[in-house]
Formats: sequence, structure tokens, C-alpha cells
Amino acid sequence: MPSLHDPVAIALGPLEIRWYAVFILSGIFGAVALAHWLAGKRGLDQEFIFDIAPWVVFLGIAGARLYYVLLEWDRFKDDLVGAANIRGGGLTIHGAVIAGALTVWWLCRRYREPLFTWLDIIAPGVALGQALGRWGNWANQEAFGTPTDLPWAVTIDPARRPSAYEAFATFHPTFLYESIFNLVNAILLSWLVVNGPRLRWFRNGDVIGLYLIGYGVVRFFIERIRTDSLYIGPWPAAYWLSFGLIAVGLAIMVLRRRMPADTGRVIVATREDAA
Repeated sequence: MPSLHDPVAIALGPLEIRWYAVFILSGIFGAVALAHWLAGKRGLDQEFIFDIAPWVVFLGIAGARLYYVLLEWDRFKDDLVGAANIRGGGLTIHGAVIAGALTVWWLCRRYREPLFTWLDIIAPGVALGQALGRWGNWANQEAFGTPTDLPWAVTIDPARRPSAYEAFATFHPTFLYESIFNLVNAILLSWLVVNGPRLRWFRNGDVIGLYLIGYGVVRFFIERIRTDSLYIGPWPAAYWLSFGLIAVGLAIMVLRRRMPADTGRVIVATREDAA
């Protein structure tokens, strides 16, 4: 059985299944399953999750890859085939969140569903998907931090070390830090989805707002010790996107308190009529 130090999980002749794909798919299935369960706890139409999941997943992955390729355009401008190859990594969560959110907005508008209610239902699943998917970075030996000798440091093969740190063997497992945060975040946000309607201060949209703020803040601090950041101007691209996520999250929570509250009910016939 291949180890996680080998990026290939299963090899059947010319067919290779990589650990990166295994963890990404685990994250997708975990996200859909959690969103489906939370929809049921809120008394919503659970089938809507299955209806929109293929669109959200496909366009989310496309957005994640497109954002990465644009940041690395000098590398991919003469290799468009390589630009579409995600087997070795190269997906950005910021691109996935933007593309996925736009897809949910479009589908909710098309089927006359309450947008912020469904964004709240989906947000904990996104956090869980990130928690599982981040382990693909471990398998690929990527997305690690600066050198450290802490007991939980990760060992990186010489060929995978940045040129400035070739003399060091162990590094901060920033993918682990982010995975732990996202797992805790998924649990807390799930609790809020289930119990929020009984809280006087709660508004539909608070869960997605808190997700955006929380992830934006944590990713900003984690990015400070990453060694493989992609840049936009003088700062890592993740800085700019984290600031954007925080701003959007705050805006949602403020503006939702100035808007009429929605009921969060889903009328199945509405979607059937609109199809």
C-alpha cells in the first residue's frame, strides 16, 4: 500500500489515483453531506442541495484553478494544456469561494430560493471540505510554512524545499493549522445553523458572514508564515482576498440587519415551476 509520502495512492497500470484527488473528493462529499443534513435540521428541501451540488462543485473547482492560473500566468501562458491539469495541485480556495458563491446566487435566483438561508446552510460544509481537502497539500508536500523544530513540524523532501530553505528539513505544517481551524469552524457554524433561529440576534446570512470573516482573519495570519505565496503587487494574493472576505462578511452582517427578515422556507413547487 503506497504511503502518503508517495503522491500516488493507487496505481493500476497506466491509471494513477493520487492522494490529492482522494482528499479533494473526500472534502466535496463531506461538504455536500453536511449541507444536506443541515438543510433537514432546518426543515428545508434537502433535495435542493443535490440539485445544485454538481454546478457548485464543477464551477467552484474551475474558479479555483482559473484564479491560480491567472496568478501564475507567466508559467502557463505557453502551456494551456498544463493549465487545465489539476492532478498535482494548484487550486485556490479563494477562487473556489468566489465562483461557488456566484453559482449559488445564480441558482437561488433562478429557482426563487432564499439566498442567505442557503448560503448559511452551505457555509459549514465548505469549512468541512477545506478541513479535509487541505490534507492533499500534505500528500503533495506543498503549502507548508517557514522552518521550525516544533514537535509537530512536517518533514519536507529536499527536492520540495524552497531555495532559501534548502538547509532545513522540518517546516510549519500550515496546511494542518488551516485544517484544524476549518474543522472547528465547521462544528461551530453547524451549531449556529441549527440553533440560530432561536437566538434573538440571529439573522439569515450571519453564518456565511461569520465564515467569511473568520476564514479571512485566520488565512491572513497563516499566510504570513507560508513559503509559497503567490503575489499581487507587493503583498501575497491571499492578503488581498482575505481583506475582501472580511469586508464582504462584515457587510452581509450589517446589511442583513437593515433588510426585512426572510422566513427561510422553501417551496418545492416554485423550483418545479421555474425549471
